Amino acid sequence: MKTDAETASAAPPTEKGANRCEEILEAASALLLEEGYAGFSARGVAARAGLRLSHVQYYFASPAAILAELLERFVRRYGEEIMARFASGDGSGEERLYRALDFLLNDEAYRRDCGIFMIEVAGFASRNALIAAALARYYEIYFDLFSGIVKTLDPSLSPRVRARRARQCVALIEGMSMTRPHMGPKGEVDFSAREATRAIMRLVCGE
Repeated sequence: MKTDAETASAAPPTEKGANRCEEILEAASALLLEEGYAGFSARGVAARAGLRLSHVQYYFASPAAILAELLERFVRRYGEEIMARFASGDGSGEERLYRALDFLLNDEAYRRDCGIFMIEVAGFASRNALIAAALARYYEIYFDLFSGIVKTLDPSLSPRVRARRARQCVALIEGMSMTRPHMGPKGEVDFSAREATRAIMRLVCGE
């Protein structure tokens, strides 16, 4: 059984170290996109980044540590984007929600990255404790994000109900995201950002 030291990534203490970590993560993301989890390895990441394997292992002790960091970075990066779209501009809560969902469901980069992490990586959470912990953290951040949105849409909800509605919103969005690509034009209509907005408004506000 691996120890924490063998599975965790070390935080880079210098600007050079931070830049090197970013190079490794960019290479890892590209490799994962092209090869999937089955073809993912620290050696492959090193080759993609133009680094020695030992350099990659200095910052990330295992491929799982790289994937865990990618998952954390993914949810934080896109979580900030979602909240920025919800908070920006004028309009009703429903219109603000629509702007956020339009990004979630239609932004090509987000859809690509979501496919990588939710299909390629999440499927292996049951086999690796580090990835499982990162996935749990992913959903913790995701639920907190939507809890804030739900609170804005209906401030009268109790914290317990708000948390439950937030989890239901996330499940609804992920279900739409994963089902829509397999349904052709009908899926694009039935699972559009506008339809998702209406469904969430009914769920949260009873509208």
